[in-house]
Amino acid sequence: MRKQNNSVKILCQGFYPDIVAAGELLFELAERLVNNHETDISVITAQPNFVKKDKLPPFETIKGIKIKRLNTFCFNKNTLAGKILNSWSFFFKALITVLFSSKSEWLLIPTCPPLLPLIGVITKFLYGQKYMYIMHDVYPEIAVRLGYIDKDGILCKIWNYLSRLSLKNADKIIVMSNDMKNELINWIEDIDYEKINVIHNWSNEDLIKIIPKEENYFGDKYNLKDKFIIEYSGNFGQIHEFTTLLNAAKELQQNKNILFLFIGDGCKKAEIVSFVKKHGLKNVMILPYQERSEIPYSLGIADIHVLSIDKGYETLAVPSKFYGILASGKPVIFIGDKKCHISDTIENNKCGFNIKIGDYKIISSAISYFEKARDELAIYGANSRKLFENNYTLDKAVRLYLRCIKEEREPVYRKIVFETNKYCRIIGKCQ
Repeated sequence: MRKQNNSVKILCQGFYPDIVAAGELLFELAERLVNNHETDISVITAQPNFVKKDKLPPFETIKGIKIKRLNTFCFNKNTLAGKILNSWSFFFKALITVLFSSKSEWLLIPTCPPLLPLIGVITKFLYGQKYMYIMHDVYPEIAVRLGYIDKDGILCKIWNYLSRLSLKNADKIIVMSNDMKNELINWIEDIDYEKINVIHNWSNEDLIKIIPKEENYFGDKYNLKDKFIIEYSGNFGQIHEFTTLLNAAKELQQNKNILFLFIGDGCKKAEIVSFVKKHGLKNVMILPYQERSEIPYSLGIADIHVLSIDKGYETLAVPSKFYGILASGKPVIFIGDKKCHISDTIENNKCGFNIKIGDYKIISSAISYFEKARDELAIYGANSRKLFENNYTLDKAVRLYLRCIKEEREPVYRKIVFETNKYCRIIGKCQ
């Protein structure tokens, strides 16, 4: 295969202009690498099926990024069967496409869908392809905790084996937090620590700005300017917890000045809608995902943002929405375990509050207090923006990815490692 210098190929099931967190982040990364760092970027993705549904050209170049879109299954992604069929359809089509395309210096492969990095293993085995494993979520552990698979079952054992295979043979591993790094090291004790890099997700400093409420047209559009707004924006996913926030809305339903705004979609949307209807809540508004250009305004209309992670998932995923909240200069209420990256970050930088799952009365009291103490609330918001500018900008993330891409280092495994029970059989020379 013909090799291109300084070239990166990204595999991602959902990509711009579809609205999906991993795809939007990788689009921003790719755009900066192409236009600011003279990197040749190509992307293999599927036709839109997350939020947008319109069929797009199979080949397109957007802002210097060469995009190839595959026709795959497009079943309902909010059902387990639909998610599985769509994922495997993309996996096999992406694998065939990679095998019959020009070799790039790097493959960048996120865990979306979860076993996608196996393509890196296969291409490394066949022709020595380098690949970077971007660990947005820890699988199969999440699937076990969600009850999708039995921890002691054969499916989990096979999935576990294949995930370990993908991780141990990756040339670089990107994790979202130190919590995830520790989870990985505990899971695979003999993994090469030096190839694990903590690169937090980010928000685009050129896109997300602080917008005063009186200048924000989003408030006029939805009649929100006179409301004190508590906002959850993003995926209504399985690992997120909404009951605590909804009970707080129920507790505060007599206060006509406070509005709970949910923006997004996902498998738990029906749960939210059902709760609102059951209790006749007039202080809850639900809006769909917003276009990328609308995000600064939809984030900026909030007075307080909310993040939630259900019990047991705090170290297995880091919601990318956290960084958009910080960039918008708003305080954040985190609902979840107090021992995790998000909780520690909020506490150490005084940019919000950590609340245990179920403590809706504490949230209600805090919201009621800060509705009147706006100046005090503004201090937390200023701390959010300062934290973002110092740590979580797109520019900072790009520089860290570039370091990984350009770093020359002999791989621990020359070709590929296969595990058999607790032992490894190494094909090829090992350092």
